[in-house]
Parts: sequence; structure tokens; C-alpha cells
Amino acid sequence: MVGRADIIAVLSTLVTSDDFLLMLNLPPVREIQNMPHFAALRHRDYRRMWAANMFSGGAMWTFIVASAWLVLERSDSSGWVGIIAFSGMIPFLIVSPVAGLMADRLDRRKLAIVTFASSGVVTTLAAALTIAGILELWHLAALAFANGVFRATQEPAVQALIPNQVPREDLLNAITLNAATRHGARFFGLLVASPLLAVDFIGISGVLVLSAVFQFAGTFQMTSVRTASRGESAPEHGLARSMVDGLVYIYTNKTIAIFILLVAFHCALVMSNDSLLPVFSREELGASDGSILGYLVMAFGVGSLFGTLFMAGVRNERLKGQMLIWTGILSGVTPVLFAFSFNVPLALLASAGMGASQSVFMALTSTYIQSVVPDRIRGRISSLYILHAGGVMAFANLVYGFMADTLSAPPILFVTGVMFVAVVLSLALGQADLRRMYRTGWVAPTQVGVGAD
Repeated sequence: MVGRADIIAVLSTLVTSDDFLLMLNLPPVREIQNMPHFAALRHRDYRRMWAANMFSGGAMWTFIVASAWLVLERSDSSGWVGIIAFSGMIPFLIVSPVAGLMADRLDRRKLAIVTFASSGVVTTLAAALTIAGILELWHLAALAFANGVFRATQEPAVQALIPNQVPREDLLNAITLNAATRHGARFFGLLVASPLLAVDFIGISGVLVLSAVFQFAGTFQMTSVRTASRGESAPEHGLARSMVDGLVYIYTNKTIAIFILLVAFHCALVMSNDSLLPVFSREELGASDGSILGYLVMAFGVGSLFGTLFMAGVRNERLKGQMLIWTGILSGVTPVLFAFSFNVPLALLASAGMGASQSVFMALTSTYIQSVVPDRIRGRISSLYILHAGGVMAFANLVYGFMADTLSAPPILFVTGVMFVAVVLSLALGQADLRRMYRTGWVAPTQVGVGAD
């Protein structure tokens, strides 16, 4: 049986490169900001929002891991884990169109602050019910849904704020660093939370309290952001018309439609593993508490952090295009390797590879979309991007959770990984625009407007 010392040793190998040690040595802030990998941090408001997102991301992942292990312990069913994951993600399908419209009609900064604080309230309630010993699975499903609603509203507001905080030349860097807060927060949040899950008198309830603390710390940081940003939307069109306009814009712009299609397949086939990891850690790796699950998610975060920090320093357009196809292929290969991981160290390494490839792929697709969409509709397009990603992941996690009760997790990880590699290669062969983008990194500008805005 692999001990926790072995786990920590493997994780240490993931974070001992020269670049990471330099970051841990904490050079003066000005030196960090002058590094190309951190260029966007030169801008005050972006820097504050980045910190807010890092805390919020840590809150999200500690909540997900604690609730997933709680559900597996209570129900002994991967299907129930899938239900909770579905509850947290389905709002991205239901709420995202409305959230995008709100991000174009309302002050994006104020909207973000409200959603940050609301997520903190939900997490605090989950912790209180757990400590009181009265939390039922349906309570957790309802709280996960509420948290998902606030996060689905938060995302397009934050995404639409970023291009207003940095110049165009720093946009890829800013979006990539923002992705680091979403994925890399798995590392920072679970670096603290994973050991706590193995401590009897702290356990799940203590980690939920930690999640609430992280979320309110992010809210405090968000209140210091000054950027005032509001899009354009014609109120006379109404909600339905505005949402339809956003969909028409996406699907009448071939470039954006291709990216959305890639993202949908990516999220359906290789990113929907939240319902699989708990049962994988217990059945394949012999986990007796939630700490192994936490370490797996933490390793994913380490890989994401390295991947996004490397991507943040890339300025060569051709390299960006090449990285898009290679990270797409690796996004499918790494879950296959994970499926064949027969011990904890191998699983941690494979999880780190999944984190690096998947986070860079998503950061690149988001950047390409943001770079060609006009500011007046960024909120709606960002929300529709999130709708396709989160909505697909909600149903995929639900299905995979129930499938894992019958088939176990490894076959699902293997088949879906192979399928995504096939999708990436077939689209590359069938789409001339995509092949050109892979070779040159150049994206054709969009030409179609949205309604009569």
C-alpha cells in the first residue's frame, strides 16, 4: 500500500522545476510582473481580480472534493456522485444565456461581487448543515445547484471584464493566467484540504468550512477591483431575442462555431471525470478516505498550473496554433494513461498530464474566441461558450457516474480518451480553416453582427 509520504514525494517531483522554485522564492512583485509569463499582472485591476479568482477556485475545488467523498461514503454509489456533479453543472446550461445577457446589460464588476458573495453563503450553509449532522444528499444536491447558478452567472461577467483590464497584446496572457486560477486552484486549495480529509476530527465538515473561508477571501479581493464595464444590448429585443442573437452569431461565424464544437467534444469526452475520480480512487487505488481523491485533484492542478504558466509566456502565434492541436491530442491520451494507472504515483503523474493538456487547450480556445468577438457582446458569447462546456459536462458526468457502477471507471476513461483523439484528428483533416490555424496560429476575424444591437 502506498503511504502518504510516497504521495507527497511524487507531488514534490511535479513542483521542483527551476521555474516553479523561482516562483516559490517570491522575488519582488515588480520582477514577477516584468516576466513575460506574468505580463497581465502589471495591471492593478486584473491583478486583484486574478487573486479573487484564485481564492474562489480554491473554494470551488475543495467543495467539489469534500462533497464527492461525502456522497460516496453515504450512498456507496458512483451514480449519486454523478447526480451531485450534474446538479452543480446543469446551471451552466440553464442559466448561462441569462447570465451572459446580464453581463452585457449590468455593471460587470458589481455582478461579479454579488455572485462571489452568494457562493460564499451557499458553502457556509453546506458546512453548517454538515457540522450539525443534518445534511441529506438531496440537501447537497440543492446546494450544489445553487452554487452552480452563482458560478454560471459569475463566469461571463469575469470573462467579459478581462479585455477591459489589459491591452490586446496581453490578452492571451491574461486569459491564460485566469485559467490558472480555475485549474491551478485545485493545487493551492487541496494542498491544504487533502491532508485535512484524513484527520478524523476535521474531515469533510472542516474542509467545507475552509471552502467558505476561501470564497469570502475572494469576495473581499473582488471588491477592490475598480474596472467599470458594461456591454451593449437592445432591451427592446427581450431576453429570448437577445439569446437567439447570440446563438446566431456563434453558428453563422464558422471560426467560432469550430471552436465551440471542439470545446463541446472536449468537455463531453475528456473533462467530465468528476463523477469517476471518487470511485476510481477507492476501487483502483485502495483509498479509505477522501485524501487520495484530493491528491489526484491536486496533481491535476499542478499540471494545470505548469501548463497555463508556460502558455502565458507564449507570444509566437504559430506556436499557439501548434499547441492547440497537440494539447488536444494529449487531452485524449492522458486519460487513457490514467485508466491504466495501477498505483497512486502513476495516477498522480497521469492526472498532472491531464491537467496540463486540458487547461492549455481550454485557455487557447477561450482566447481565440475572445480575440475575435466585439466587446459589446462578449458577455453573451462568453456565456454561450460556458453553456456548451458546462452543459455538456453536466450530462456527461451524470451518465458516466451511473455507468461506473456497472463497468467501473477505467474502461470509460479509455474509450472516451480514444474517441476525443479521433475527433481532433478528423476535424483537422476535414476543416481547411482549422488546419491553417494549426499551422500559423492565425484566426480569421468574424464578420457577422448580432441582431440590431
